[in-house]
Amino acid sequence: MAVKAPLVAATVGGLYATWRALRPPARLVGADARLRGLMFTAWARASARILGIRVRAEGAPPAGPCLLVANHLSYLDIAVLQARHDCTFVSMADVQAWPVMGRIARELGTVFVDRERRQDAARAAREIEAALRAGRTVVLFPEGRAGDGREVRPFRSALLDPAARLGAPVAWAALRYETPPGEPPAADVVCWTDDASFGAHLLRLMRVRRIEARIAYGGEVIRDDDRKRLARRLEDAVRARLPSVPTG
Repeated sequence: MAVKAPLVAATVGGLYATWRALRPPARLVGADARLRGLMFTAWARASARILGIRVRAEGAPPAGPCLLVANHLSYLDIAVLQARHDCTFVSMADVQAWPVMGRIARELGTVFVDRERRQDAARAAREIEAALRAGRTVVLFPEGRAGDGREVRPFRSALLDPAARLGAPVAWAALRYETPPGEPPAADVVCWTDDASFGAHLLRLMRVRRIEARIAYGGEVIRDDDRKRLARRLEDAVRARLPSVPTG
């Protein structure tokens, strides 16, 4: 942990400073979005390496722009998915207030949603629709909150509305984490279920020598013009790819 913490801080600081320095010339040649994706992916891969996370994937990530949904276990989900392909993420509004990371998340184009305010979902849905129309892959965690991996919570349908209305392809992935023998189980040290602050959880996570992240991508995209039916189909697909989670 004594080595990981300064390495993570140096990586975030160094990549952010590089990004800020390169943004003006990138904007002049219309490459700002490309630069943002490269820096974000570099951060994700470097962070995973420092934290001892090995990513194993079954299947291939979606080939083109789409909505990508997954079960939600930890803030690590963002790094694990971004390490595989460039995405725009939908995140809880609380992240905006996080020191340093909140500002970076805003500048990366993250779509924030306050799930305690029902009317905020309509605004977030408009931002998701704009990102889909712009050709982005948008990652949504329909459970709303991170879980401990022992169950998949019901998928909420409100933010699936843009994909249902546009007839956009919806890809899905099932995420899980494992720790080596002798280490605390992933449910206790990797999954973040609001039992600790972000800082306290990150320090606990850094004590783990190695983490294996598994991504199981769905073979085919799902389309449905009914958002509630779409949510059920996606939830069933994710459940079926998580062997330790009972099917609904």
